[in-house]
Amino acid sequence: MFSLKYPLSKIIHLIAFTVISFSTLVLLPLQRAQAQTVVRVNTSLGEFSIELFDEITPVTVNNFLNYVTSGRYNGTVVHRSVAGFIVQGGWLTFDEASSTFSPIDTDPTIVNEFKVSNTRGTIAMAKLGGDPDSASNQWFINLADNSSNLDFQNGGFTAFGVVLGNGMEVVDAINALSLTNVVAGYAPFPLIDFDGITLTNANLVNIEMSVVDDLADAPNVFDEATGLLNLRVDAGASGVIALSFSIFSTEPAVVIQAIADSVESIGSAAEGYATFDAASGSLSLPELVINGVVAYRNLVFVLIDADQLLFELNSFEE
Repeated sequence: MFSLKYPLSKIIHLIAFTVISFSTLVLLPLQRAQAQTVVRVNTSLGEFSIELFDEITPVTVNNFLNYVTSGRYNGTVVHRSVAGFIVQGGWLTFDEASSTFSPIDTDPTIVNEFKVSNTRGTIAMAKLGGDPDSASNQWFINLADNSSNLDFQNGGFTAFGVVLGNGMEVVDAINALSLTNVVAGYAPFPLIDFDGITLTNANLVNIEMSVVDDLADAPNVFDEATGLLNLRVDAGASGVIALSFSIFSTEPAVVIQAIADSVESIGSAAEGYATFDAASGSLSLPELVINGVVAYRNLVFVLIDADQLLFELNSFEE
């Protein structure tokens, strides 16, 4: 049997922490939006997701998304990393053939929207000293609580999103890389296995970004507001149903319990629905969405108590 790297109890804690952290970050009494845009960031050291503050910092979010959706952030590299402080990107691409760095095409600068504190895990826009409204394309992720510093500089640095779940493990790994001066006039770059002679793309922390599809209505979702797993299940001859599960226990195994009065017939099955095999008692989920992101794939729960409708997690893939 597999063990969850992040058991459901930890997932619930992480989601609750995200909500609580967000509410404490906002400096004004603003309400958290119900649906935020999520951007997936693929790096040379792994991937993470960022939830954007669409309604709190709309100008900054729209500016950031213009770069994401146009593909201009794809192929950029992390060009700055300060231990325990920030990791920064969104500026340069590298041409291995000519061994040269080039800045990406930029849009006009935007008005400053400082409303959210620069605490660990937030992503903010870089800007020129002495000009609060000079943010354009460069972004950075706060590795620590930098509020006492960055909230009071240059009109305050606009934090416009937050890294979700355990994504900061990837950011921390980037920050742990050795720094090397590779090009005159540039700050030292974080590099991967650099031999000190020939710089290649494999040595750089390369970035790809994409907007995550809206998964709020996905077939299998953990609802952070209710703490329930809401599934759509194809049970073969027994029909297709929607139903909810509560978390029955997490130790020594993850066990969920079907809520009998939540069952609703929904007609025909569709792609992505969970399936239930009555012969084996297996409940299989192709994907599980948590906080707008596909968190796990190919989860298999096995019926262990038909009277109490208890299912134990048997296996999964990250």
